[in-house]
Amino acid sequence: MVTFSHTKPRAHLLSKVSLEVGIIRRRASSQAISLFHGPVWLIGRSLIQNVTDFGCTTVNTNCDFSALSWSKWKMEDVKVAVIGLGAAGLVALKNLKEEGFDVTGFERNSYIGGLWKYSEDDQTSVLDTTVVNISKERGCFSDFPYPDSVSSHPTGAQVHDYLLSYAKHFDLMPYMKLDCPIEQIVFNDDQQKWIIKIRDQPDICFDKILIAIGGMVGLPNMPTIENMDKFEGESIHTKTFKRPSDFAGKRVMVVGFGNSAADTATQLVGIADTIYLAHRNGARVLPRIVDGRPADHTQTWRLFTAFNFVMRLFPIWGEKTFDKLLKSVQDKNFKVRPEWGFEPAQKVPLVSDTLVDYLESGDIESTKGLRRVINGTAVELDDGRRVEVDVIIWSTGYKANFSMIDPRFDPSAPPPDAWTKARGLNGKSLFRLWHNVFSLEKPESLAFIGNVHFAAGGFMIFDMAAMAIAQVWKGASALPPRAQLVHEVEKHHAWVVDQASRQSNFSPGNVEAGNWTRTMNDLGGTGVNEFLGYGWKGWWFWARNMRFCHLLMDGIWTPHIFRVFDGKRKKWEGAKEAIETVNAVIAKRKKAKTS
Repeated sequence: MVTFSHTKPRAHLLSKVSLEVGIIRRRASSQAISLFHGPVWLIGRSLIQNVTDFGCTTVNTNCDFSALSWSKWKMEDVKVAVIGLGAAGLVALKNLKEEGFDVTGFERNSYIGGLWKYSEDDQTSVLDTTVVNISKERGCFSDFPYPDSVSSHPTGAQVHDYLLSYAKHFDLMPYMKLDCPIEQIVFNDDQQKWIIKIRDQPDICFDKILIAIGGMVGLPNMPTIENMDKFEGESIHTKTFKRPSDFAGKRVMVVGFGNSAADTATQLVGIADTIYLAHRNGARVLPRIVDGRPADHTQTWRLFTAFNFVMRLFPIWGEKTFDKLLKSVQDKNFKVRPEWGFEPAQKVPLVSDTLVDYLESGDIESTKGLRRVINGTAVELDDGRRVEVDVIIWSTGYKANFSMIDPRFDPSAPPPDAWTKARGLNGKSLFRLWHNVFSLEKPESLAFIGNVHFAAGGFMIFDMAAMAIAQVWKGASALPPRAQLVHEVEKHHAWVVDQASRQSNFSPGNVEAGNWTRTMNDLGGTGVNEFLGYGWKGWWFWARNMRFCHLLMDGIWTPHIFRVFDGKRKKWEGAKEAIETVNAVIAKRKKAKTS
C-alpha cells in the first residue's frame, strides 16, 4: 500500500476526481472504478485529502499504468517530488510549481535553506561569520533580486533570509513537507512510479523525482593518511567546524587550499595558538572587491561567450590565458611570496580578503601537504618536516551520497576506470548524468540539481537547470535520443578525466561552461541564445534595442538575463527594469568612489 500527498482543497479534489472518473470510464468501460478499493487508475493524480501527516489517502495499486499517456494529462496531474529544500530545492520547487506540476518538496530538517542556515548539528552549514564570495547582483535567482539594504557581499544569515523571502514571495510553503527524513527512493517497474519511503510514515508515490541535495556536498571526503590511527589529537572535517573558540590555544593544521580551507584558517587567527595551512595544490587568490567594485562584475556575458568560444577551439591556450588574467588580478592586489606554494595554480581561484595578510604577518603558516602521522601529535609533511599539532581540520571536499536512491539509478556508481586512476580524483565521485542534470536511465522522470560547477553563481546555475527540467518534463523541450545522451556523457567524462589527470585537484562537477549554458538556455527556452546570438533574431533585437542590448552584453551579468525575453519558461516582466537598475546603481557607486 502506498499513499499520495496532496495539498489542494477537498472540494476541488472531489470535483476533479468526479471529472476524471468519467473520462477514465469512457476509456475503460469494462473496468470497475473505485476510489477506495479495486483497480485504481487515479494513482499519482487527484485523490481525496485525508487527515494523515501528509494529507494522504491509502489506495490499492494493483493496476496497469502502461495504458495511460502522460501527454494526455495536464501538468497538474503529474506528481513531482523535490528532495531537499536548500537553495537548489527551493528554485526547483518554484519552477515546477510555476509550470503547473503537482509538486511537493521534502526536507529532512525542520527548516528550509539547507546549508545557508547556521546549525550546531553535524551537518554542513554556514558559520556566524560567513560572507559570500559572489556578489548579490550575480548571486541571486533570475526573478528575485536581493533587497537594496543588503550589501554586495551578503552574510550567510542574509542569504538565508533571502531564501525565506523567496519561498514566501512565490508561495512555496504550502507545497513543502519538513522533518521528512527520506530513507529510500525506489522505482516500481510494473507501475512505472517512484516510491518514496519516509521513516515512520506511509510510502508515497510520485511520477517524477528531482534530487536537489547535491552530490558535491554529500559525505565528507577524508583522505587516507599513513598511521592516521596513531594520531592522538582531534581530527574533524570542516563540515563539523562550527565555533572557532573551541580551538583556543591549540595547534591547528587545516588541510586543503580552497575557499573553505582559507575561511577556516583565517577565522582561527587570534584564537588558535598555531595555524598551519597544509596543501599540495596552488591557487590564485583574489579579493572580493577590485577597483572599487565586486570582482565578479568584470565577467560580462560577452566575455563569457567569447572565452568559451576560444576554449572550444584552443583549450590549452585558453586555460593559460585565463590563468594569466587571474594572476594579473592577484598580483595587482596582493604580494604573493613563492614559498607559500601558490604555484602551480588550480583552475578555480580562491577568494579571500585576509589570507595573504595573515600569511605575511605569520599568523598563518603555509606548509607542504600532510604525508603521515608519526605518533601522538607529531606529523610529517611532504618535504620531510615534522610538526606538532593538536587538531587536524580536513577541508578536502565531499563524496557524492545518493544512497537513498534505487541503486540502479545512482549516478555516482560505478565510476569509469580512467577516473579512479586520475591524480586529481582525491576520492571524489563522478556523475553519470547528461550535463550533470538528467539521469541516463530515466531522464523523463529523474533529474538532479547541485552537481554543476563553473565560474558563476550557484543560485543562477540551479535556476537554469530547474527551468530546463521543467520544460523537458512538461514536453515543451525534448532531449536527444538515449544513444546520443550516452555518447555525450562519455565524451564529457573523457574531458573530465583529461582535466583531472593534469591537475592535482579537480571537481567532478566541472562542466564546459559555454556548452552547458547553451544547452540549458535551449531546453529552458530563455531566448538568450537567439536574442543575444548572431542569427536574425539577435541582429533584429540589436537594431531595435541597441542601448539595452549593450547593457546585456557588456553590463553586469545578472541572472535576470534569463527571464527578460519571451520564451518557454515564464518571463519576468520586471527583468528589464531590474537589469537597468542594478547597472545604474553600480555605475553610480563606482563614479562616487573615483570622484
